[in-house]
Amino acid sequence: MARSVEAPHGAPMRLVIRLENRAARFADDRRSRIWLAIAYFVIAAAATLPVMFGGGTAMSRIDEPTHADYAYRVSHFEIPAKGSPIAKEIRDIWACMGQERYALPPCGSNARPWQYPYDGEQYNWAHPPVYYAVVGFPARAIDAITPLNFVEAARITGTLWLASGMFMLFVALRRWRVDPAVAIIAPLLMMTFPRVLHASTTVNPDAVAPLAGAVAVWLAARLFFDDDRDWILPAVFTGLVGLTKFISVIPFVALGVLAFARAVRDRGWRGLTLTDVLLPGSMATAVIVPYLMWQAFQAPRGNQWWMNPLVGINTRDVQGLPGSEWIETLFVGFNLASDYYIQPPLDIALLVAWTRLLNVLVIGAMFATVVAFAKEPSRRSLGWLLMVGVVLYPLAVQIQAYGTPGIPQYFPNPTGRYGLALVPGAIACLVMAAAKAGYRRVLYVVTGAGLIVLGVVIAAG
Repeated sequence: MARSVEAPHGAPMRLVIRLENRAARFADDRRSRIWLAIAYFVIAAAATLPVMFGGGTAMSRIDEPTHADYAYRVSHFEIPAKGSPIAKEIRDIWACMGQERYALPPCGSNARPWQYPYDGEQYNWAHPPVYYAVVGFPARAIDAITPLNFVEAARITGTLWLASGMFMLFVALRRWRVDPAVAIIAPLLMMTFPRVLHASTTVNPDAVAPLAGAVAVWLAARLFFDDDRDWILPAVFTGLVGLTKFISVIPFVALGVLAFARAVRDRGWRGLTLTDVLLPGSMATAVIVPYLMWQAFQAPRGNQWWMNPLVGINTRDVQGLPGSEWIETLFVGFNLASDYYIQPPLDIALLVAWTRLLNVLVIGAMFATVVAFAKEPSRRSLGWLLMVGVVLYPLAVQIQAYGTPGIPQYFPNPTGRYGLALVPGAIACLVMAAAKAGYRRVLYVVTGAGLIVLGVVIAAG
């Protein structure tokens, strides 16, 4: 990048230009990336730790007790089954930490499982075990050597997930040939999505989703920008992500759909080759086979007469075929930023206003990327990737709910956390749209504004 003439500019712009010039000299070698990863970790810690030990101390009502129990049991070489009670150690922590909207037994009362919400039952037993193993064993070690309890120790791993997601998004943006200054700054926007902040400060497999989404953005560059036809690495990444939480594979499924659609567009149905089918086929297999194997393993375990206590709370019965129920929620995924949950002390009016603005920017960037890059189909694919993803995830949630044993169910409102893995793709679209329109520096302003909002939110908590 050529050094800009600084004289006509005011002091703030001169500072921006100097920082851009310095970023342009970013070596982008292994050593530089290590330092950048450390910087992301420090920033992530500054954002998450005050929430964990401040406004977000209480257990989250987004299933945190069951996720903490799963991690605790895996760290003790157990796998929960349907109907199994939440471990006494986790129940005791739960009672002392408290939880929004629920009356809990007094701290230290040695209460029985039935005295807790939903009879203290483990209703998330069907999730795959990888996230819980990665979180549970370090948390057990930290719990043993520090004053932190198991839940607090497990929450700390969220800082690493967030920092890894930001760093991976930087790597992905660089693969898309985004200039260093923007590629370094843009991932910081990730923290300003309330769903990301919540997942990164609680025990929840959603914490992996931002990292998973960033990997999908990197794979999209590899496939569409570099025209790499390898199918093994996408299948491996898809399988690994699916083993943390199956819904987090949505951007990978969207990637497979786009790859197949591109092949049909370019060669027609009769011209399809084995390579064209291998990529989407291997990615689908990497999701479906582990899912079916895990369900087959868990199905005979536990109480066969057990009924999920959440049925009928967030879901409704489906009468007949689920056509209208699925159609009415097909486009709720476009509220990727504004549909959120965060710990109540942090949910201030400024955050509500910020997420509404952010949602407008994300939707605009999604369509702008599709339209503005009509002559650059590789970059245009990012907009299609996000668009397909936000339609797919509500549909995936409904299909899973329809398979509920007993009476088929549907979600009147599939929440934004199921699309959490699409957030990196949304940020990538913002970057592409801003660069194409010549508003690259506006992205710095938006990121800075988001970080200011984040600081106010943390202080308010």
